[in-house]
Order: sequence, then C-alpha cells, then structure tokens
Amino acid sequence: MPPASGSAEVAHGSAQNGFTAVLFDWRGTLFHDESDQDWIRASAASIGRTPSDDEVDHLARRLGAVAGCSLVCTARECADCSVELHRAATLLELRLAGFDDELALAVWKRDGDVGATRPYPDTPPVLRELKARGMRIGVISDIHYDLQPIFEHYQLADCIDAFTLSFQHGCQKPDQRLFEIALHALGARPANTLMVGDRADHDGGAVRVGMTTVILATAPNFTPRGLDIVLRLAPPIA
Repeated sequence: MPPASGSAEVAHGSAQNGFTAVLFDWRGTLFHDESDQDWIRASAASIGRTPSDDEVDHLARRLGAVAGCSLVCTARECADCSVELHRAATLLELRLAGFDDELALAVWKRDGDVGATRPYPDTPPVLRELKARGMRIGVISDIHYDLQPIFEHYQLADCIDAFTLSFQHGCQKPDQRLFEIALHALGARPANTLMVGDRADHDGGAVRVGMTTVILATAPNFTPRGLDIVLRLAPPIA
C-alpha cells in the first residue's frame, strides 16, 4: 500500500558502489495536473462552451464516482499501451460519468497540453542537482504521447537522458519489460539505479528487476513534492 501522507516508502535493492542513475515516474512524481474542475472548464472552452460552476462540480464528482467501476478498471489495465487504447478507455470513463461525446473528446485531447500539467516546484532544482552530480536521469511513464515537448517547454529536457514511454513499447507498469527497456536506454544496471514514483502498485514493479524504489507520499498540487529524499539517497558520484 502507498505510505501515509508526509512519508515516503523505500523498498531497498542491492545498490553496489552507490547509485549512478535515477529513474522517475512522470505524472504525480515530477509533474502534477490542474484540478479536475479546471481541466473540464478548459476542455469545454476549447469547444466554445462555458459550463456553470455547478455543472463542472457535478461532472467532477461523477468522475470520482466511476473511477472504481470494474469496466473502467479493466480498461485502464492496458490503456497506456497505445494511443487507441487510451482514447477508448478514457472516453468510456467519461461517458459513464455523464460527459457527452463532444465534451468527452475535448477532455481527452487536453491531456498533453502544456497548460494542463506542470512541474512541482522542487522538480527543476532536484533534476538539475542530480545532473550536476553526474547522475544519468530517465523518465518512465504510462502515457500515450511524447513527453519531450513538455520537458522542453519547462526548460527541463536537458536534464533527461532517456524517456521510456509505455505507448511506444506496447506495455505498461508494473510490467517488468518496461523497466528493463528503461534501464537499457539509460545504460544502467538495476543495482545502481534508484526508481522514484508515486504508486506502489505500478512503480513498485521496479523492485522485481532489482531497483531500490522510493514511493512518495501524496502531495497537494503546486506544493513541493518531497523530492529532496532523492538527493539524500543519491549523493554525488565519486
């Protein structure tokens, strides 16, 4: 289970001679989304609509209500393996929540907009410090679009040595294959790579390939993510 708020859970691997690489989850770890309400408003505006606050709040509540639906959970198990699967799973969830087809499609299309997702305040300094320490840095994400443009927009692309994105490989976390692909892309060994994520059931898959893994506690949007733990666990390379 994920740790309680305010703490971080560390599953220890067998690091030899310290860490030389850090592998980060993206959403919920390095970047956060705008609120559901803001996402709905912006999506509606993109198709010329201005829903009332009550309408937006109702749709946001309905989204929360259907998130645990068996149909939605089943669709999410492979949703990030391709663009098509993600679109189908997201539209299914939105329709069950009461979104009409036009608005549902607009909501899906907003995912990937640089205005919808932004870095936590401690993400830039931590990534830059790790890079200054000589670490190789990778991003591994269950996602259906390229993350490079988003990192470029926030002037962080030069910090990342490799992106491993589920839709490009047809598998998603916690599948060991995705972690193995990420390690290969970094040119790193599992025993010398630290994995950092926010969901034990997904990012915890790194433990099975031999990586020490940190699962961060939940943090509110726009507040520091607690990434300073990474600097304590991954000192400068000797």
